[in-house]
Amino acid sequence: MSKYFECNLPKTAPKYIQNPLKRIQVTRILKAVHKRMNKLQEALEISGMPGEQFALGAKIFFDRLDEDGKSIIDSWTSEELAMNVKTIANNMAYEPRFEWKNSVVVVDTAFISIPEWEICRIIGIGGSDAAVTMGLSPYRTEQQVYHDKIGTEIKIEDKKDKGKQFIFSYGHKVESLVIEEFCRRTGAKVIPETRMFCKKDMPFITANIDAIVIFPDGRIFVFEAKTTTEFNQKAWENGAVPVQYIPQCRQYPSVLDDERIAGTYIGCIYGNTPDDFKCSYVERNKTLEEEQLEIEKTFWEEHILAGVEPEPSGNPEADIKVLRTAKVGYADKSLKPVDLESTYKEIIDEYMRLDLERKSLDKKSEGLKERQQQLSLELMLRLGKSTKGVLPAEPGEHYEVSWGPRSSTTFDREKLRLKYPDVYDDIVSVNPEASRSFSIKIKKDPRKKAV
Repeated sequence: MSKYFECNLPKTAPKYIQNPLKRIQVTRILKAVHKRMNKLQEALEISGMPGEQFALGAKIFFDRLDEDGKSIIDSWTSEELAMNVKTIANNMAYEPRFEWKNSVVVVDTAFISIPEWEICRIIGIGGSDAAVTMGLSPYRTEQQVYHDKIGTEIKIEDKKDKGKQFIFSYGHKVESLVIEEFCRRTGAKVIPETRMFCKKDMPFITANIDAIVIFPDGRIFVFEAKTTTEFNQKAWENGAVPVQYIPQCRQYPSVLDDERIAGTYIGCIYGNTPDDFKCSYVERNKTLEEEQLEIEKTFWEEHILAGVEPEPSGNPEADIKVLRTAKVGYADKSLKPVDLESTYKEIIDEYMRLDLERKSLDKKSEGLKERQQQLSLELMLRLGKSTKGVLPAEPGEHYEVSWGPRSSTTFDREKLRLKYPDVYDDIVSVNPEASRSFSIKIKKDPRKKAV
């Protein structure tokens, strides 16, 4: 009989993680997770409670942190954990969980921290990685996934990354609301499930599922929760699924490999009311699932296991980010200028030619913009205090001219520093290298004397 708190994570860092420091970190975290899962299993057996009921109580204690930010259960013995859980969970109502016999449990993610979860993702290709390997992700490139998996040390703090991290954290918190709204609308019920799984014959293909739901008629579906902004809501209209999410919707049923799973529902909230909800459906297609998994297998074997970096994506912004974060790191102003070989002259000449061409186009664009402003001035004079004007156009159409007010928020940093110095020091930080400015200029060579 398998353990309730089953853990099939590796006990040491996989060999494909190339960075020695990262290997140490990964091994340390993997050992900590194994230790915690063993403690949970021992405490469960001591308690004599049903696994599902014990897990409810243990989760409450796991979420309580000590002064060092660690879960309090890490400092308890198995006996102490069993006693404390029995105290609060003996009368808790619970539902039996489903077992998925055709897949392998990786770990119960309800009992790992976010940093530990990020390490667990290194062991395979997850649902969000799938779109990248298929060339469908607008967010990440194959190079970025490659460096994530091999544990390349990220050396640069990027403000954009902080923004993305906020969006990720926000999405994770709103996830339960998306699931609740779907269940409210459909009458479906959530099947308790917090485990990460991997495919039996392809253990590097993983699934960290948002929810599994069961309808009143007994049909079972995977459910994936997303959040977006109102600017992206059109991508979800008429039952459409943004293309970058389809591989995720195919991967999870394939990993569970259970005939009870009919397909995947994917729901999205793009505002702050129940009306701002969209839901779509991806039916199971085993042929497409198998084709996708073969692509992921090829990526895993030819890049991750082989240690071969994928080619640049062709997206300059993403490729430059990989160069800075995974290869170069912080700039060193103390280094001497690099003497470039003559082979780079062709690149520099083309760059300078394009620079002149771009400046010429910018100048033309500025002229066009200035003319537009002159024309808009006449319309503004006509509108006066009104915010809109209309004029018939083609049959059934009309022009709508808008000149509406927009509010703005200003922030006086210097005033904050002078009036509230403690607050200023607490919330304002300086990144010594938020970006690196690249340019090419023609300068006089100081080493040559003027004749």
